[in-house]
Amino acid sequence: MTLLEKYQKFLVNSFRPEVQPLHLNLTAEGWKILIRENLTPIIEDKLQMKQINDYIWADAYQNGKRRVLSFFLLNDASATFKWGWNFDFIPKKYSGGKMVWARTDKSIYTHIYEVSPDFYNSELIGKCTARDKIIMSRHSVDIKNLEKGLEDKITHHKEVFYHLLPLMKEYYCSTDSYEQLLKRIDYDMENSYYRFIGAVSLLPKAFIEKRMGLQEKAMQDFEEIEFRNEKIKNAYLKKFLSLEEVL
Repeated sequence: MTLLEKYQKFLVNSFRPEVQPLHLNLTAEGWKILIRENLTPIIEDKLQMKQINDYIWADAYQNGKRRVLSFFLLNDASATFKWGWNFDFIPKKYSGGKMVWARTDKSIYTHIYEVSPDFYNSELIGKCTARDKIIMSRHSVDIKNLEKGLEDKITHHKEVFYHLLPLMKEYYCSTDSYEQLLKRIDYDMENSYYRFIGAVSLLPKAFIEKRMGLQEKAMQDFEEIEFRNEKIKNAYLKKFLSLEEVL
């Protein structure tokens, strides 16, 4: 079966009917299939992670944490990768302020992560530069040669992964222990992008410190986090105080 035969039913014209399109777009379902069939085998081989959802890959828990790779969706049609960790001792918030542990494939959550500097470098946004090497899309399959257009789409997805793979490997190697993780959080917080999303890093930092037995430092860092409201803070605090030293 050719690529066109496989993906024909997932190719759509997103322009108005009276406009002759220069390209077709993959539907969301077609994109998921393309990813599963063409990216997942490479991710399994290079990072030893299994696909557990449409845009998420992870390995098994070791010492309370598991590696997670996922799509950072810019919108419903384009994305880059983000890579990070999920912890079985840090909760996540559901609607209504309820806190639950993220300990299963179904509830998995990337508590802390990094993305390529090319993603948040303001000088590159909107320009056809290095940023093109890290963004994948389900749009723009060349209508003049759909078979080749699909081949190019798959090739580009693989190129994005291989381009970012060294960053992923360096990150996981540099954050293998909890001590290394704390140092990495401090390092990332020197960057304006990670300071902007500070709660993403600061909350895990406090929980990690609490788990490591650094009680005073953990409570100090927890109190410095800016929560949306007291209800959310108290819900996190309840889980935080219930956490016992493990390391």
